[in-house]
Amino acid sequence: MVTFMALRSALLLDESIRPPDMAVGAPPLSQTLHDSFAARRPYFNELITFTRQPAQRGMTLDEWRQPVVLASLLAVYSDHIYRNDPHKHRENKPLKSLWTQWYIGLLVPPLMLIMLTQPLVPDLSTRRIYARFHETGRAAKFDIDTRPDQATSRQSPRQRLEILWRGVVAPLVEALEQTGDINGKLIWSNTGYLAGWFLNEIKPLIGETLFNELRQPLFFDPLLLNGDVNPLFRTMIVRDGLLARRTCCQRNRLPGVAQCGDCTLK
Repeated sequence: MVTFMALRSALLLDESIRPPDMAVGAPPLSQTLHDSFAARRPYFNELITFTRQPAQRGMTLDEWRQPVVLASLLAVYSDHIYRNDPHKHRENKPLKSLWTQWYIGLLVPPLMLIMLTQPLVPDLSTRRIYARFHETGRAAKFDIDTRPDQATSRQSPRQRLEILWRGVVAPLVEALEQTGDINGKLIWSNTGYLAGWFLNEIKPLIGETLFNELRQPLFFDPLLLNGDVNPLFRTMIVRDGLLARRTCCQRNRLPGVAQCGDCTLK
């Protein structure tokens, strides 16, 4: 068996097989991604740290989804949400909906930006993503153990986004569904709303042609390119000539949490 050191030596000696992230004089992928955020969305660098040494206080999905750990995080979050109404009946479905909105809301837009703008993208498998949680129990920021993903880097923009849904969001949906109280469709609905909003936000950056090429299959194709069911299918619909979310996220059922500005209940 070829040892790691032997393989590394071969990569350093053979220019023809050296991956782009190891090119002579090129900054590491972590620095490239940091600089890209700094130029396009500086605050993303406050949400995601690209590193080869994730903070010890972060947890991968396989770690935080453990029943005892996740139950503890949700209990702390519930105490925070109901802190001013301690005797009110606690509703777990809207609570978990809002908890997941924090998670995907902080993580997915930055990853979409990477997938749609960077020639070389990082490995986004769940073992590489470490969530750090706020004292209130919800996600606060993420560390990504940054290693190039050559296979995904060769894919089309649409394929890259579908890899993001399958590899990053789907495991989150599965983890929350297994706790009960919430179904995956509601979490995917939240994700679709977020994806539609951010795609529109970066339209000037990616161009109208790519924007139109992505929006149609994102919400109106029932299947992904690999034949799987598209989890974002009709999470957004055309209403009054505009793309709007199909269902309410139910966050307004929580004390002190206002309706979204474009809530479907209005």
